[in-house]
Amino acid sequence: MKRSPRLYKLVLGTAFLLNMVAVTVSFPPMMEGLMSVGWILFGIGALLYILSAITLRRRDERHVVESGVYGLVRHPLYLGAMMMFCSHIFLGQNGLVVVGTLVAVVCCYLLMLADEQQNVEAFGDDYTQYMQRVPRMNLLSGLLRRRRRTKQG
Repeated sequence: MKRSPRLYKLVLGTAFLLNMVAVTVSFPPMMEGLMSVGWILFGIGALLYILSAITLRRRDERHVVESGVYGLVRHPLYLGAMMMFCSHIFLGQNGLVVVGTLVAVVCCYLLMLADEQQNVEAFGDDYTQYMQRVPRMNLLSGLLRRRRRTKQG
């Protein structure tokens, strides 16, 4: 039975709202140092998300986008969203935020897989070849691959 991306988006939005409430009303964090980790993770995730959105606004819908952050990972928008959600754990430091984050990350991942299938159907071999060249979400691997290509070319 195929799940609806609309359902995933609804659950994702609900998890986001619950996380925001839990982070806002939670007691002072038990470990201040973890807050810094949370803000750094949030910043990197937000940067990926924003760069992805900018790149997509400029795209040609008839071709696979391989420029910018899409040359590093296939799904920088989802990766950025997942990183921002994970930052909530460090910012909120409570169990409700952990549960909300896990739900949100699973929904992001399932949406990403659905988008990937749509892209294979829409772009065919071009997207399949892109999948072989660019990792799905492993940013470190994408950076290393880009570095190797730059040295070779």
